[in-house]
Amino acid sequence: KVPENITDHEQALQLTTNAYEHHSAPRNEVHHVGRPVPQDSIDSLLQILENLRWPVRNHRSGLTVEHYLVLQMNAKERFFSDLCDACRNLMDWADKTFYYSGIAVTKNFVSSPHIDDRDQTFQYAMSLGKFESGGELCVDNATALHVIDTHNRIARVDGRHVHWVRPWKGGDRFSLIFYDTSDRHPTPILATGVDEAWITINDDNTDEKKPVGS
Repeated sequence: KVPENITDHEQALQLTTNAYEHHSAPRNEVHHVGRPVPQDSIDSLLQILENLRWPVRNHRSGLTVEHYLVLQMNAKERFFSDLCDACRNLMDWADKTFYYSGIAVTKNFVSSPHIDDRDQTFQYAMSLGKFESGGELCVDNATALHVIDTHNRIARVDGRHVHWVRPWKGGDRFSLIFYDTSDRHPTPILATGVDEAWITINDDNTDEKKPVGS
């Protein structure tokens, strides 16, 4: 966990880097799988994303990404209404009470370690596409590295911890991140960076994915 007195995101990034450099043994990795998303929602979203007319310019610069689109929920979206509707249906299923001020929509986002320091609460993350392996979301709380499979699954994570996406193989990888940068419903930072009530722990010694607490 990042100490409470570490508030600057550059300090937090440096803390995590130091943890890697000075950790002689392999990092403690905890593997999770997100909650499976209904197939009809996956099909609807993937069809829209594969045929989307992306903006000419990405909505965030300085990133290694084929396309990056930000949907703001406080503005009426004229050009991406089908995508907004499909995302709303997804969140109505996942967590109807969650307020999100925006959705980051990406195609083939190669994410280096970063912190979403404007977030006021946890976020929901999902990936989809025809990629075959890899692409896990990694959340590092400086004690353990949480590796989360979000392929056709959704997970509740905290972007205020250092996090990134692992490389993947195969086809395109799309991602949806539902976040809130408003002050409507602020919450404390999740200590582990992952809400384990939302996921299962994957024991590396078995193919069985065990529910948390089992």
